[in-house]
Amino acid sequence: MTVLGLTADGKKIVLKTASPTTYSSPGVSVTIDEVNRIDAVIQASIDSGYFTNASLCSASGNSVVVPVYRFNYGAASPGPAVEVPDGTDLSGTTITLIVIGT
Repeated sequence: MTVLGLTADGKKIVLKTASPTTYSSPGVSVTIDEVNRIDAVIQASIDSGYFTNASLCSASGNSVVVPVYRFNYGAASPGPAVEVPDGTDLSGTTITLIVIGT
């Protein structure tokens, strides 16, 4: 994790990456040690063909819960993203977060 800078009012802007192993609903919990309280998740992503974004995340204290989705349809027919099932192997994936906190 890296402190990228400070906001005008002195809050930290922190970059954090995490490598989860398996998924459990409601999401992967990621702790940001550089802050005591997360005020906003401004960016969230996951690689390896999965999907998440900041608007889907929830923060409490210095932890963020990151739900993980996949698009469950063939290339010819679009459909909604669905949450991955409990127990999904996420080893080899990386979650990247940028948060603002104090």
